[in-house]
Amino acid sequence: MTLPVRWSDQDINHHVNNARVVALIEEARITAIMRWLGEEGTPDPARPRVVVSLSLDYLRPISHGPELTAQVWVTKVGHSSYTVAYELIQNGHVAARARTVLVQIDPATGRPVPLSPTIRTALKNIAVREAAEVTCA
Repeated sequence: MTLPVRWSDQDINHHVNNARVVALIEEARITAIMRWLGEEGTPDPARPRVVVSLSLDYLRPISHGPELTAQVWVTKVGHSSYTVAYELIQNGHVAARARTVLVQIDPATGRPVPLSPTIRTALKNIAVREAAEVTCA
């Protein structure tokens, strides 16, 4: 999927600010989850899924101008959580790699709850280990 990089996303060094990279990953994740899960993937305050862990490696600067694409895939599905991996690619090179762990929670208690069987099955069916195995276009 192609991600928009705005002129205003740049910092004084003329590359995308590190905080904006986190927002680009969020955009990629939401788009991918909605594609994978259909209506079940639409953000819903009645059944929130929250990010409980984020790791991000900045491998090279991302700049405004050249197309930025994201590869997004699921690497692990647990009882109430799943792990999503990302690669942001610009000019044919991986510029950033990230992983997030999302947990399904009960909005009243804030405690983890099991993923629905529909979501769990869909995520397990698309879970892969390597970015080259996934297309989210």
